[in-house]
Amino acid sequence: MADVTRATSLDARTMALAGELRCLVCQNQSLADSHAPLALDLRQQIHQQLSQGRSEQQVVDFMVQRYGDFVLYEPPLNASTALLWFGPLLLLAAGVLALRGFWKVKQ
Repeated sequence: MADVTRATSLDARTMALAGELRCLVCQNQSLADSHAPLALDLRQQIHQQLSQGRSEQQVVDFMVQRYGDFVLYEPPLNASTALLWFGPLLLLAAGVLALRGFWKVKQ
């Protein structure tokens, strides 16, 4: 009975962690939601690492080291991801300035 509970807990941890990581093939789905062969392989990799006693953070660190920040749904703020974080704000500011210039020309 304890083995069944442990296996169920491990499966739940695997799917919870897979839900936090992006499918590299589908890109708009998590590893938990994707049916792509790569997503299945990565879920098995997560399961294997968790069963070996690694923590969730260690598994995430492994995935980031192997696949880059793209595998995270919320990449960290650093020089290589700054445009992802501030790009929408810059586009909004450019749009406001363009509209303001357009209205000044019309008046």
